[in-house]
Amino acid sequence: MEHIKFSLLQLSDTHLQAAGKRLRTGDSGADGLKKAIEKAYGIQEKFDAVVLTGDLVDRGSVDEYRELKAGLSLLPKDLPVFFCLGNHDARDAFAEVFGSLEASALADTSNTHYQYSAPLFTFKGQVMRLVVLDTLEPGKDQGRLCEQRLQWLRQTLSHYPNDRIVLVMHHLPFLTGSSLFDSMVVDERRQLDDLLADFKTVERIICGHFHRACVTQLAAIPVVVSPSTVHAYPLSYRGRQHEALVIDEPAGFTIHRFIDDSQRAYWVSHFVQQSPA
Repeated sequence: MEHIKFSLLQLSDTHLQAAGKRLRTGDSGADGLKKAIEKAYGIQEKFDAVVLTGDLVDRGSVDEYRELKAGLSLLPKDLPVFFCLGNHDARDAFAEVFGSLEASALADTSNTHYQYSAPLFTFKGQVMRLVVLDTLEPGKDQGRLCEQRLQWLRQTLSHYPNDRIVLVMHHLPFLTGSSLFDSMVVDERRQLDDLLADFKTVERIICGHFHRACVTQLAAIPVVVSPSTVHAYPLSYRGRQHEALVIDEPAGFTIHRFIDDSQRAYWVSHFVQQSPA
C-alpha cells in the first residue's frame, strides 16, 4: 500500500427513495448503497474521500435526500464527501438537506448551478484538484452545459494552471452506442471537447449516469464511467421501456487510486461488483 498515495471512492446513481419505498424495478437504493459501502470497506480499511456522481435520489424529494444522508452515515464521520447532481436530482431539495454551496467551505461557487472545485491532496508540491460540473437541466433527462457553465469551467481551469485536475460530471460527454443513453448525453459535448483541448491539466474525467462501467477518451483525457450501486442496464434496448430491461448483472462502484511509481504518478481505476441480492 505504500505506493498508493490517495484513494477516492466513487458511488454513482444511488437512486435513494423515501423510507419504505422502492424503485419501479423493485430495487432499493438504500440497500444498494449499504452493500457498496460495506464491500468497499471490505476491500480496504480507509478511503481519503468519496464522490457521488449524480442521480443521488430517484425523484428529487427532500425525504429522499434525508434517506441518502442517513445511508451515508455508514461512512467515517471525518471522511470528505463530494456531491455531483444528475437528472434525477433537484437543486433546492438537495440544498435543504445537505446545505448550499454558499454555506459550505467549497470554493468557486456558482449562484445558479451546483458546481465547484476543491483540493483533494498535494503530491510533490502539486495540488490534485476536483472540479465538479453541474449537467442537470431540470425536467430533462439529457445533460446540458450551457454557455454559463462552460465559461465557469474555462475560468476555473484557467485559475489553477499548475494543479492536476480530476473533472467530475454526471452525464456522459460522449456517445456509447446505446440508443437510450445516447439520447441523454451532454448536448454540448463537442464544445466541451474543444474547451478541454486547451487545458493539459485535466488528467481524468469521471462520470455516472450509464449504470454500467465503460471507458473512453475526450480531448485525449481518459473518461471513466462508474456502474450504479443499484442495478445495471443492458447494452441494447427495444424501445424506451428500459425499466423492464434491468438485467441480472451485479451493481457496483469504482475505486480510483493515485499511484506513485517513482518514475511517474498516475490514477488507476478499479470497477468493483457488489454481491447479488
